[in-house]
Amino acid sequence: MKYSMDGRTYEVAKSGDNISVDGTAYAVEVLSSTHDGMEFLMDNSYHSVVYVSEGGGKMKMEVDGIALEVARETGLDEIVYKNSGGSVALTESSLLSQIPGKVVSVAVSPGDEVAEGDAVCVLESMKMQVSVRAQSDGRVKSVRAKVGSNIAKGDVIAEIE
Repeated sequence: MKYSMDGRTYEVAKSGDNISVDGTAYAVEVLSSTHDGMEFLMDNSYHSVVYVSEGGGKMKMEVDGIALEVARETGLDEIVYKNSGGSVALTESSLLSQIPGKVVSVAVSPGDEVAEGDAVCVLESMKMQVSVRAQSDGRVKSVRAKVGSNIAKGDVIAEIE
């Protein structure tokens, strides 16, 4: 599983009582775990985690008194990009939503120039935020997505010429 924190992505795997982070193995023993946090030993060193909040695919916590925000990397951005024609030349100018969701932000306005892969808007679906990216280079003709509105799968988000 991949996680990101402070702009870096980490590959994390569990095997028995060991956890591997970017290929380095650590012995982990969970001492206690509740909905508020957990205590554990990692390579015989004590650590305490307090869960602060969770939402939008991110978890805010305090580890040994240090505030951290960790995001689970689901790969949804890449799936939406691919299915919106990101790797295929489209003849249509409509950028369609490949998932249902609530519009969290819109990054473009009519007349803006975009490059293939640029974020056009961000949708929140199942408590995760997913960037919808331009399927081709061009000029934004119109934007149909409005912040706060709900988008269904297949709805037109923007027209890019």
